Amino acid sequence: MKKRMGKRVSAVILTAALAVGLAGCAGKSSTPPAAAGSSESGKDKVVLNVWHQWSNDTNELKKKYDEAVAAYIKDNPEVEINTQTLDTEAYKTKISAEFAGDAKGIDLFYYWGAGTARKMVNADKLLPLDPYITDEVKGKLLEGSTAAFEYNDKTYSLPMFSWYMTLYCNKALFEQAGAELPQTYDQLVTAVEKLSKLDGVTPMASGAKDGWNAAFIYQALALRSVGAEDINKMLSGKAPFEGEGYKDAADKVQELYKLGAFGANPLEQSNDDANAAFGNGKAAMRLMGSWFANSIYSDKTVTIKPEDVVALKIPMISGKGNEGDYCGGFVESFWVNKNTKNPDQAAKFAIYINEKMGEAAYETGSGFSGWKTEIDEKGLNPLFIQIKDLLSQGTTAVLAWDTSLDAEPATIHNEQVQTLFAPNADTGEFIKEHEAAINK
Repeated sequence: MKKRMGKRVSAVILTAALAVGLAGCAGKSSTPPAAAGSSESGKDKVVLNVWHQWSNDTNELKKKYDEAVAAYIKDNPEVEINTQTLDTEAYKTKISAEFAGDAKGIDLFYYWGAGTARKMVNADKLLPLDPYITDEVKGKLLEGSTAAFEYNDKTYSLPMFSWYMTLYCNKALFEQAGAELPQTYDQLVTAVEKLSKLDGVTPMASGAKDGWNAAFIYQALALRSVGAEDINKMLSGKAPFEGEGYKDAADKVQELYKLGAFGANPLEQSNDDANAAFGNGKAAMRLMGSWFANSIYSDKTVTIKPEDVVALKIPMISGKGNEGDYCGGFVESFWVNKNTKNPDQAAKFAIYINEKMGEAAYETGSGFSGWKTEIDEKGLNPLFIQIKDLLSQGTTAVLAWDTSLDAEPATIHNEQVQTLFAPNADTGEFIKEHEAAINK
């Protein structure tokens, strides 16, 4: 164990060095930094530095964010919004490095609630929004949508949108292989065996090079083997990580690997690689959040027919689980740095942008808004409508583990899950590592 920790410390040092190197690499939106002086209205100019992870110009949410910023500036001419972006993994590294200090260059930033933000809250890095959340704002929020943003009876942010973990299937490839769309784990195994015989087709694109992608597959199987109620108790520290269900899920990931479900070298395939493989008909299945549905229709690199893609629930394991359990929920949001020089303006913009991005996510078929605002559903793509119907059947949600657990056990979880995507994985050691990390 000590040897492992030594490696982890080295990794942290390397991560910090990477963060420093990234300091000058952040992308910018079209909104320029403000010049010193006053606005046309005569008020002192307020500059808000906002960071988020939508760095790809083809991302619909990035476009919606830029539109929302432009509208806000028009209504608030005394404010300038200076936006910085990085790709997700680099963004996480950079934010962690910045908030190891006082993050002076950040007023607001995109981040994840529950366990992910808890460390920042405990370190008194974030501004509570309670004084700024009016009755009017409260009336717009969906019931239960703020749980991941509440700590010690204070509300530190408000929701944007929720997500729903979906098994996307290319039914054309299933038909070609003579395979049945899987409703159960046994059907999934049978489908993998048949799909693996198709030339040039991977049964399920895993993206396991990125730990959170690998974790999604394990968490899906754990949901069915353990159940949402018990997993939520474990993630919240009310119950230990124990029981045969967690081992069963690990064994099933290894079983799928040995069957060739994820291809020959899944740890060489990133999230982007996996998305591309499914989008180009080189993979028959992709387990991913509801946000992926939009890319099937909007990403110009996708070559499969959108009508060939169907959205399914996570397959059930015989004799276990509750069909109403699902992975997803509200966790993403914009937060305010407590050290901002403009807390009132930052809080006002945080509430505004969270609502607008909640609406935008629903309008673009990327997520489900945490706000009650009326939205025209005519433009929603058929795949997103399918997922909406699946969500309506859901009863108990489990957030992604790396957003619920504290930072260290979350990192260990993602690292350990990747070991399951390799020959001769030791699932017993996998369980021991989790017990040591979570059951402190």
